[in-house]
Amino acid sequence: MTSRRLLLIGLALLPFAGVARAETFATQAMTVADMQANGGLIVDIRTPEEWAESGVIEGARLVTFDGAESFLAALGPDLASGRDLILVCRSGRRTAAAADALAGVIPNRIISVDGGMIAVMQGGYSPVPAP
Repeated sequence: MTSRRLLLIGLALLPFAGVARAETFATQAMTVADMQANGGLIVDIRTPEEWAESGVIEGARLVTFDGAESFLAALGPDLASGRDLILVCRSGRRTAAAADALAGVIPNRIISVDGGMIAVMQGGYSPVPAP
């Protein structure tokens, strides 16, 4: 890993310095209305191909989870306020793994949406086209 990359990751994590870390995460069934009412940062961690295929939740950040460091480098400033991190994938498996990787690293409460986009769409939500 290059020193520049390490510096960028360090800068992204700076707002979390000295803050207690979340030790666990929650797996929770949520509608899009529930997610939006929560006020948390909704992040769709699927791949660009999946976003194009099925659409996305309007207003969600689209960041494929390839590891905690790159993920936090992309989202660090958006999480600095301490708001919940709401993770969505296709079925909920990847978000559970991502949440597990992030628990203990950030202080934010982490929610893995149970059933992922499959459950969200079965609940009646119509995704919007990916940008």
